[in-house]
Amino acid sequence: MVVHQYVERVRRKASNETLLADQVINFLYHPSREEPGFLLNALASGTVTNALAYWQFDRTLVNAQRCIEYAAHRMLIRESETLTGYAAMRTLRDLFERKIRYWDVRPLPDDVSSIVSPADGKLLPFAAFERDMLPVKSKFIRIDDLLGAANPWRERFASTLSHESHVNHLAGVIVRLTPDVYHYTHAPVSGRIIARQTIEGRFHSCNPTALVRFPGSYALNRRVVTVYDTDVDCGTSVGKVVQVDVAAMMIGEIQSRYSERRYEAPRSLNAGDFVVRGSPVSMFRPGSSTSIVLWDGTRASLSCELIANAARSDLRSRFSDWLGKPWVETQVLVRQSIAERT
Repeated sequence: MVVHQYVERVRRKASNETLLADQVINFLYHPSREEPGFLLNALASGTVTNALAYWQFDRTLVNAQRCIEYAAHRMLIRESETLTGYAAMRTLRDLFERKIRYWDVRPLPDDVSSIVSPADGKLLPFAAFERDMLPVKSKFIRIDDLLGAANPWRERFASTLSHESHVNHLAGVIVRLTPDVYHYTHAPVSGRIIARQTIEGRFHSCNPTALVRFPGSYALNRRVVTVYDTDVDCGTSVGKVVQVDVAAMMIGEIQSRYSERRYEAPRSLNAGDFVVRGSPVSMFRPGSSTSIVLWDGTRASLSCELIANAARSDLRSRFSDWLGKPWVETQVLVRQSIAERT
């Protein structure tokens, strides 16, 4: 079994990740398959994804309370962080879609100009101008495909990077959510929405093995793209910022759940709405998923800590094996600072 390691940001230590269904993913995304076969296409369909999610999270439990507590114990979920506690939960979906007291347990940084993590998860930093970190324009992330090249609103963000001085200065992060973590995504910045659109697609796995063996799956999966203009009154002032919430296997839906105060009065977001940094934006239905944030690297610089962690050559990462040089994830919490305004 190939080890996959990451850095815990809070405790500043290296850890091994136990990847769920790793042998199955290894079989489905075998290197001998240049294109996904019938079985993989079937599993990545909406019908199968919803069926798997129902069986895993919605089926009737013989002893619901005991099952929920056991699952929470195995996944190291802290009941003290939840808003309601386990007593109010009836299914594993309730545990997965739990709300947390983020205002207490995920505090915002004091620096109002920082970009914050959109989710709890394992983060990979990248920047087009730091070619040793990640060739962003290669097959792993094709920005045009990810944002939907056929959509005219994409140009509003792309134009920020189209000038000669900016063209190679795209920066960003990929935050990979695993089934055990809190599954709301939050706004990485404060700003006015230029556009928000759902792009239909498949439901490929975001397991590291699947990602490196079938690169480009981010641009194939269902995703919600939100473009923020932060150069407005009360905005974060880091230019245009894009958040891409990507569905994955057993994620059948990405629901809009914007609430300016805690979880009160959740609603959908539309162009023209102002969003407050750190507020809940969306919720992933059960499974694993990904949230990607992109910005102009001349306006905000990635955290030196995240870059240093990504460059650690003493850890074994499947992303490092694929890239041929260190590229290591850091476990982050939603609303933690990931970049600072330059």
